[in-house]
Amino acid sequence: MMKKEKTDESRLRTVLDEIIKKAIKKSVFSGCSIAVSVRKSNGFSREELHYGYTELTRSYGRVNRYTYFDLASLTKPLVTALSIAALVDENVLCLNDSLASCSNWKNIPADKSSITIRDLLCHSSGLPPHREFFKKLVHITPEQRKETVKNWIINEKLQYLPGSRNEYSDLGYILLGILIEEKTAVSLDDFWRKNVIGRQKIKNRFLFSGDEHLSPFTCAFTHFSSDEAFKCGTVHDENCRALGGVCGHAGLFGTASSVLQLCETVMDQYKNRGKSSLPDAAVLKQFLKKEKNSSWSCGFDIPAESNSSCGKLFSRESRGHLGFTGTSFWMDLEREIIVVLLTNRVHCSNDNGEIKKYRPLVHDCIVQELNRK
Repeated sequence: MMKKEKTDESRLRTVLDEIIKKAIKKSVFSGCSIAVSVRKSNGFSREELHYGYTELTRSYGRVNRYTYFDLASLTKPLVTALSIAALVDENVLCLNDSLASCSNWKNIPADKSSITIRDLLCHSSGLPPHREFFKKLVHITPEQRKETVKNWIINEKLQYLPGSRNEYSDLGYILLGILIEEKTAVSLDDFWRKNVIGRQKIKNRFLFSGDEHLSPFTCAFTHFSSDEAFKCGTVHDENCRALGGVCGHAGLFGTASSVLQLCETVMDQYKNRGKSSLPDAAVLKQFLKKEKNSSWSCGFDIPAESNSSCGKLFSRESRGHLGFTGTSFWMDLEREIIVVLLTNRVHCSNDNGEIKKYRPLVHDCIVQELNRK
């Protein structure tokens, strides 16, 4: 195991202070954590910065290195895609398996039977982006909800022919989460902890919605709610909440350092360095390879040619993801730079789009500073 060196954060803080403090003043978010990692000859060099408070009234303390954030859709690549990769590594699944061939689901409509695991991972299944299932699930007992949602999804009208284009879809990842649980006979979170990050030191530094260790004193708030069932540390995504808090599309909570270290492990495994419980390098290369005529790899986003959330300076060989709550990570596989940006922007407003302006600014400032070193 290579030594992880620690670097001086003062210069990086100087260049980011103005940007982040301005964002907090404008109520883009109440607080944020930023973690940066660069691969050196003797290991990863890390820096962490933390700003603001866990909520707007400043009653529960400042954001610090131990503050958990609702990672929202970062669950898709970090939990669901890596879990599917583990099953591919174990020859339980193949990326080109169809729903009809790899599941025991009955009465799959003809237009869905040819949808592949790859299609679901790459948002090219034809399924719609989102449905407000939670509104109807109140009438369904908790034990029957996932099965019910699975049936609702496979009977959705397709938006386009599977594989013909890509359109971001929560529904595809909800299906993947259900499929993982059915193939493994354990819950998604249990499979992920044991088979994906089982030997990693960060194993206990990720939590799922509703965990007793998530409280107003340990977790950044997402939003205040008149719903008594909603508490700090409960997943913001309403469909995930209605399905028990652990789903293929949302439910994971983590600190900036835990996300950073998992990304480091992915990068090391991808580069064939060291050993981990992650899937084999050859499998990870399949998952991180850009799909033809797509802006996605299997589970991971790829920088847009213009106006990318990771700014202008990350290479086209970067992979990452965004979360609706104001979270993101980007890994530049070419330059071996990782940036994790965790905020609670939905605490201020679900409709606050200002984060779109600040994300690329933060990433550009970080890379510019790294280029000076």
